[in-house]
Amino acid sequence: MLSRMIKIIAGHYRSRRLKTPADADTTRPYAHRVKESVFNILRGHIEDANVLDLFAGVGSMGLEAVSRGAASVLMVEQDRKIFNLLKANVEDLECQDQADILCGDALGSVAVLRSPRPVRVVFIDPPFKLMEQEAARQRVLSQMQRLTPLLAEDAIIVLRSPLGPDEVALEVEGLIGPEVRTFRKHHEVLLYGPQTNEASADAPEPLSGELADGD
Repeated sequence: MLSRMIKIIAGHYRSRRLKTPADADTTRPYAHRVKESVFNILRGHIEDANVLDLFAGVGSMGLEAVSRGAASVLMVEQDRKIFNLLKANVEDLECQDQADILCGDALGSVAVLRSPRPVRVVFIDPPFKLMEQEAARQRVLSQMQRLTPLLAEDAIIVLRSPLGPDEVALEVEGLIGPEVRTFRKHHEVLLYGPQTNEASADAPEPLSGELADGD
């Protein structure tokens, strides 16, 4: 029996439920209010956009983007059990024309090679244990740097982390940010944008917006 309920919040597939693993500890999807807040910030960026979802899980963020009108979404998940649920969710929604899935390392080269481009929105949601380990965290940041040539001019990268820039270094060469939204202790949503010649030290316009605190 599936123990956790995840729903599509808005768009074409609004209120549709996604299959999730019976083991609640296997995945750690965005809480409903946090996901809704993130997509509020991304309003105007999702429609007709190319989206990359790394550490996609069962597709909570990537399929939400599909529902809200993204042109193309690549969702990357390495765990075979979770990937099979992701595949089933795509099939249940019959959204294969928009949703591409890859069973592989979200921090590997294939994820970059397979990414739609130019990519306008990138979701990166590594296990918190990875972000708490220096070597693994650097792999995440290095992957973000490798993605910079693929980004649209107004792209936004959304990274979820238990640690903020006041605790560890989270800057990425070629990107501005992070702009931080804290929902509770050890739960940060970090926003990045591509560096441009005109960019100042301040966050760019695409990163501005209100993100309501929530669980």
